[in-house]
Amino acid sequence: MNNLKTNKGFTLIEVMVALFVLTIGMLGSTSMMLRTQQQAEETSIETTAAQRAWNISELLRASITNVNASDYTDMTVSPGGSAPTCITTGCNTNADMIALTRFLIGMELKTFMPNMNALAKITNVTGTATDAVFKIVISWDRLVANGSALTQNYEMIFQP
Repeated sequence: MNNLKTNKGFTLIEVMVALFVLTIGMLGSTSMMLRTQQQAEETSIETTAAQRAWNISELLRASITNVNASDYTDMTVSPGGSAPTCITTGCNTNADMIALTRFLIGMELKTFMPNMNALAKITNVTGTATDAVFKIVISWDRLVANGSALTQNYEMIFQP
């Protein structure tokens, strides 16, 4: 009988307390991992928006003579849209090139920012053909924790 009293071990209460502490620690770790994943996704979307703004600036740079000759002041582009008819017949006028640029920007948004209600707004802030300054604003919807949508923007100012 003396043998039973010398055995050492954990009681059921001690094991349950240890499991409870371990569970709380694991829940905290899981929460941290989920938030990290959300932040990584948000950063990816912001990077995509920055890349789209850069591509839009390059499209505008490529057709800057058409943009300036058209007395260009403002353009808002949503994803997709139909291709201009000049694609098959040849885009020869300033208006045709602006329509083609608008279509390409819409395809960028549709391809790289789907299901986000993305918009691109290009504004001639100041200047004329030789010293124009443009502002590109890419906006998109992001879902927040309560399920509602929050509009986010990425802005870029450039001079072609």
